[in-house]
Parts: sequence; structure tokens; C-alpha cells
Amino acid sequence: MDWVTFGRSLFTVVCFAFFILVLIIAYSKRSKNRYEEAANLPFLDDDKVQEAQQDMASNGARK
Repeated sequence: MDWVTFGRSLFTVVCFAFFILVLIIAYSKRSKNRYEEAANLPFLDDDKVQEAQQDMASNGARK
């Protein structure tokens, strides 16, 4: 086995591990509230959407 083949194999394993890590983070219980809130945004009243945008802008982001 030469170094190129070893490097490609190592890269494949690292990418697969990164993919599994992303899946774990995406489906963790800690992220559930954030995703549920984002899923319900289209059903909110316009007033609540504007309040949510103002709340997000209050953390230092510009409007």
C-alpha cells in the first residue's frame, strides 16, 4: 500500500466520521426545539414574526 492510497482511505474515513457527527448533532434532543420553532414559522401571525425578527436583531445583528 502506497501513501496515496493510504491518504485517500484516511480521507474517506474522516469524511464519514464528519457525516456521522453532523447526523448526531442534527438529530440530538438539544436541537429539537430550534427545529420545531423553525418549522412553525410559516404558521405564525405577522406580528409574532416581526417580534421574533426584532428579538434576533437585538443580539447585535443589524436590521
